[in-house]
Amino acid sequence: MLKRADKDLFLKDNKMSNKDLNPKFSTRNSADEETGKRYFIRLNLSERLQHFILLACFIVLAVTGFMVMIPEALAQALGGASETVFFYRGLLHRIAGITLISVGIFHFMYLLFTRAGRRWLVDMLPRPRDLKDMIFNIFYYIGFKKEPPEFDRFSYKQKFEYGALIAGSTIMSVTGLLLWTEYKWSKFILDIAKLVHGMEAILACLAIIIWHLFEVYLLPHKSPISKTWITGLIDEDEMKEEFAGHYKKIMADPALRQIYVQGGNEADQAANTPQPVKISDLSRIH
Repeated sequence: MLKRADKDLFLKDNKMSNKDLNPKFSTRNSADEETGKRYFIRLNLSERLQHFILLACFIVLAVTGFMVMIPEALAQALGGASETVFFYRGLLHRIAGITLISVGIFHFMYLLFTRAGRRWLVDMLPRPRDLKDMIFNIFYYIGFKKEPPEFDRFSYKQKFEYGALIAGSTIMSVTGLLLWTEYKWSKFILDIAKLVHGMEAILACLAIIIWHLFEVYLLPHKSPISKTWITGLIDEDEMKEEFAGHYKKIMADPALRQIYVQGGNEADQAANTPQPVKISDLSRIH
């Protein structure tokens, strides 16, 4: 439940962060305006920036991290430049690592101290419904059900992946700091840290390439790439297909439509015009 002030500020955070989208990257165009096509906010500006920095850090960390595993003969092929290359490899790896830790700390603060962040946290928390959705989705995959479950704002798969991201980033950060300050620790601790750091790096890369990349970018209706991480928006058809439960919840509640909906026809815009919030309506704002 959001208090009136919380709801107003959350609305402000989401609307202001998306109304000035760069037309070059936006999925909206003049034809969409004429037909009254609706878009739904999935990521606000802060969330998109956090994702972009995380993506950049991940790429740098993966490349510079796996460089230490290349065969020695290949490293020697660099000749006199080998020492310089690996010096800057280590420097870039540490800079990206510190940046990743900083983004993690910022994200934690975002979840606790912003209205949009707290809404994200509440919507991302596991619920009994997630287990039900997972079972029903498996039945759908094997043909026992004709329709997939109607997911809310975040599906059980996204919640699992988000939890894996938090856990993986924590493990990589702790073990990375241990290896960086190796002079303070025993060989036993360093050996464990090195093993865990390397295995978690492989697991993270596989998860990104096999799971996240496919789910977010390579599905047939999203190929060659989803623009949500750039614009923060998805269109109404995609919203109905992937998050039908959240779509129905939004369309049934004018307060939620003010927060999540952009575009639409004149009737929709009138419905989205801010109205005084009655005390009796506060229990419906979720």
